[in-house]
Parts: sequence; structure tokens; C-alpha cells
Amino acid sequence: MIFGADYYPEHWPEERWREDAVLMKRIGINTIRIGEFGWSVIERKEGEIDFSLYDRAISLFAEYGIQTIMGTPTATPPAWLCQKYPDIYMMNRHGDMRGYGSRRHYCYNHKGYQKETERVVKMVARHYSHNDNIIAWQVDNELGCEDDVLCYCDRCRKAFTDWLKRKYGTLERVNEAWGTVFWSQTYTEWEQIIVPKDTVVDGYTGNGHNPGLMQDFKRFSSDSMYGYAKLQTEILREESNKIITHNMVSEQSDNYRLAELFDAIGYDAYPYSEWDYNSPGRIGFLYDLSRGYADKPLWILEQQSGPCGWNVLGETPKSGQLKLWSQQAASRGIEALIYFRWRTCPFGAEQYWYGILDHDGVPGKRYQEIGQAISSIQENEEYLRLPEKKKVLLVYDYDNKFCHDEQPHVRGFVYKEEVVRYYEALRRIHVPVRVGSLAENLDAYELVILPFISMIGKEDAERISRYVKNGGNIILTPFSGQRRINNQITTEILPGVFRNMSGVTVASFHAMEREIIPYEEIGNMQLWREELKLDNAESFRKNWISPEGGPLVSENRYGNGRVFYISCCMEAYDRMLQEICRETGTASGYGDIPECVECIEKSNCLILMNHSGEKQQVLLKGYRDIRNEKSSIIMEEYGFAVAVRN
Repeated sequence: MIFGADYYPEHWPEERWREDAVLMKRIGINTIRIGEFGWSVIERKEGEIDFSLYDRAISLFAEYGIQTIMGTPTATPPAWLCQKYPDIYMMNRHGDMRGYGSRRHYCYNHKGYQKETERVVKMVARHYSHNDNIIAWQVDNELGCEDDVLCYCDRCRKAFTDWLKRKYGTLERVNEAWGTVFWSQTYTEWEQIIVPKDTVVDGYTGNGHNPGLMQDFKRFSSDSMYGYAKLQTEILREESNKIITHNMVSEQSDNYRLAELFDAIGYDAYPYSEWDYNSPGRIGFLYDLSRGYADKPLWILEQQSGPCGWNVLGETPKSGQLKLWSQQAASRGIEALIYFRWRTCPFGAEQYWYGILDHDGVPGKRYQEIGQAISSIQENEEYLRLPEKKKVLLVYDYDNKFCHDEQPHVRGFVYKEEVVRYYEALRRIHVPVRVGSLAENLDAYELVILPFISMIGKEDAERISRYVKNGGNIILTPFSGQRRINNQITTEILPGVFRNMSGVTVASFHAMEREIIPYEEIGNMQLWREELKLDNAESFRKNWISPEGGPLVSENRYGNGRVFYISCCMEAYDRMLQEICRETGTASGYGDIPECVECIEKSNCLILMNHSGEKQQVLLKGYRDIRNEKSSIIMEEYGFAVAVRN
């Protein structure tokens, strides 16, 4: 397995490199990741090419058995290049250029930068393609991380128009798809097409553009990022047969499609940062979402190794949490775990982004804890790398995310966070779950959860219908079947394409921005609820009643399968899902495991992780601890254990 650290030899005196290599080897680090921000290192001025610094670093670390992942340096076009192309920058919705001074300061559709990208990627690939110390390429770095997918410049307006021509063929079809007759927005010339910049109503609506335009612009923007990544992967494949990866973290791209380009799916994991304070379940969701992008190896290209932030620090991890997060990642069967970063930089924007070593470079508590994490993973690797059992598919769909991001129905509703609530509940009740797309093979799962699938195409709806008729089980939620694929609201009776299979009619709905309705047995209802009229369906639990006296959850026999409709948003779905999982045979039977202990079922074992700062007792059924052969396990705070079948 690859254990690594992000290392920037250009940040440190060369005489320090060897000491770093020795310290890395001592705790089991066998790989460094370099170069993704190094354009000015290899080309200080245009045409002055010098790879010698990286050559020496790669060679020195190789002496200690430490290999290298080489990044293409396109995430940070240098000052001389930006001076050459003063229009390289992205433009925001207000028409302002997002200029030089940080990173990712380029437009994906800038022809000049695409040409420069081709040149530098080809140059790096040719220089290192035959270097056996390089084991993989990383394309760019965190494409889309800084909300840099959506650009509103004239280049992107022209590219968007060309994209629409390819998709629709005629303006008449664009007008029909978007419903431009509304507000007299009908287009009669392609040159009239706009990108959704700030409008006169945005001060009180956020975005007042045509929903069809907004949806297609997000799809186009995602495709633009995909095209830029594809430009690089094609060059790397022409020049080399090394593995290609990328750290996929964007919220504005279809990452299932992006994943097609790479041999290994990369992810950057920061449970606590300036911007995040993630629950254990949300951390697991982000790992599993990345794993669900494609059936390819998962590489963690940046794993948190200390407190981090740019201008302020996020929560400092408690003693043992860094180790547990590493084990949590490894429990997903990853093939690479690379810590960001090796040593905290004393200059630049990430002075507060603490690494394995502090600014002084002296090994301390984090160095010891990361070493313990690596040792633990190596010791249990035969179990961690086993395939995971998957009974339930939780669908995460980017088309629906784009739609809900712009029109969330009610303030406070965030698509990703509401899907995470379902995931967290499944993990708390210890039901094995995979996160994946609508394109998954549904027949591989006993239960499929389709949270907030408002927009769905005919083909997907038919696949879901066949799955249920053949004996599958699905859960629908509010907003189901509400929209056509062009983002127009359906004129069918809701839940639209799901009405027949669900056996219910959505009779009414209630936005609940300021209202919370408590239920003693199942928790708090919030944000949104729908009133269901039972057609062929029945109430799933007679005592789960809406304020109007209707069912909160319905159940319908459809062919050989069943369709459940959860009619409201809940603060937590534990009880609802527990009851549905019991009915569908997907409930776990591992024994008595506290909610705070994450349980990952492998083919012949359980991986147990205590996310609590207190000791927990686990009473297993059918499993025993590999350390002492007991079914009763006392787990230390932030502890880890493996149990095998009896």
C-alpha cells in the first residue's frame, strides 16, 4: 500500500531534504507527492526550462525507497504567463475578473491557456515518463475547489452557445426546453444567448434567471472542466503508461463523469478545517461518495495531518482522531493514503495548514500518531482491503444537486446535507451502504434510496420501475418526480413518473422555514412536508401521522417489490430507516453496537471505529475480536478493532 506525504522541495533548503527522507522512512512513508504548484520552479521565465530541482529531490528520496507522484503544474499559472495573457482569469457573476494572487486563476475555455497547458504537460510527461521513481501522475490539483467551475466571461458565453448548438441543434428547441416565452425571453439569434450573470432581481432572489438556462449552464460548466482535464489525460496517456489520478473535490462538476478520465479516483480528506467540522457520518459519506464515483482504486491524495485553515484554524483534532480518520479511510479499501502535508510552511497562504511536522521541522505528537496510524493499517491490511458488503444504495445525483442548489424550495434545504442525513442514519443503525449514481446496477442492492430525485429522465424511471417489479425495494422522498430533465416542472400529478409505482398522490405540501414539528417516536420534522393521498398504497406505520391525519410514510406493493415514500424532511432518519430496513431484510444483525461506533462489514469481518472521546462497549453476535477471541469488546476513545466471523 502507498503511504505518502505531500512534499514541496522548493519550500525547504536542499540540505534538509535528506533529514526529511530519513524521518519519513522511519514511520513508514514510502511516497511523496510533488509538483502540482511548481510551474515557476521548472519554468521561472517563459522558455527557461529547468527540471534540476525536482530531479535532485526525486533521486534523493528514491535512495530511501521513497517514490514520487508527480503533479502537472497547471493549478498555478505563474506571473509571467498571466502577464502574457491578461484575460486568462475567470469572471464572476457580477462581471468582475477573479485575478492573480492565489491559485486556480484561469478560465477553462481560454484558448491561450489550453495551449500553454498542452505545452507544459507534454514537457513534464516527456521529461519524467521513463523515470521509474515516478509511479503516477496527478492532473492539476483540486479542479473546481475554489468554486472555479462557473465562469461568466465572453469566452464562456461563446463556448456555452456552441455547447447549446451541439445539444439542441436549433434555437427553437432551446426556446422550447427553457420555456423562454416566459418574460418575453425568446431568442431569435444565437448571439443573444447569455450566461446567467447578476440581474436586477438578484438582490432579493439570489438568482432570477430562467431555471432551464441555469441548469444547462451548470451542465456546460461541468463539461468545460471535464474537457480541460481530458486535455491533460490524453497527453499523459500518449507519453506514458503510468497511473493517472486527480483529487476530486468539486461541488460544481459531475464527478461520476470526471472519474472516467482517471485510473485511480483521488480525494482530499479534511474532517476538521477552517470551513468544516464534520460528523463521523459525514466524514464516512465523503469517503464513500468518492469511492462510488467509479469501480476504480481509491487514493486519498490529501489526508488531514494536523489543525488547518488559511486565516483561522479549524478545530484541533483530539489525540487519536488523526489516527482514527486514517483508519476510517483505510476501511474503504483504499490503495493510497497520502498526508497533507509533511511540514508546515512558514510562508504563503497556508501558514496555518499544519502538517505532520510543525514549522520548526521537529517530530512531535502528530508525527508519532501518524506513524501509529500507518503501523495499524499495515498490521490489519488483509482485513481492510477486503471487499465491503453492500445491501443498500444511496443515490447521489449531480443533475439534481445542480437543480436544488439554485432552487432549493425552502431556505435551509441543501441537497448534499440532506442526503448526508440519510447516510448518517444508516451508519448509526449499522446498515451497509454504498453511495452511487442513478446509473448503478440497481439489481445488486436489496434497497435503493432515492433522496430528493426531483429531476429524472424516462430511461432512469423505467429502470427503477423494472427493478421494483423484479423484487427490489426503493425509498422515495419529497420532491420526487417533480421535474422534467429540462428543469421544467412536470404537468403530471405528483409524484409524476413515480406516481404509479408509489401508489400515492401528493395532495399538498408545506414549506417549513421557521417551523419544527416534534414527534416523540421518530424525531423532529423540519424544512418540508407533503400530504399524501393513498391510492394503492398503505400507511407504513399507522401511528406515524401527519398533522392533517395522513401517513408520514407510505408503502406500496408494486410487482414483486415495494415502494416506500417518506413524505417529509427529518432532523434524523434513524427510526424510519430502521423500520424500513427491518421490513426489507436489510437491517444489520451484528449485535449491540453503540451509535458512535462505526461498523464496516467486509466479506468475513467487521471493522469497528469508536468516534467518541469515551470508552464504548460492543457486544457482538456471530463475530469475535481478532486480538482476544471475545465477542465483548471494550473500545478505547477513538479506538479501532477488527472482528472476524465465528
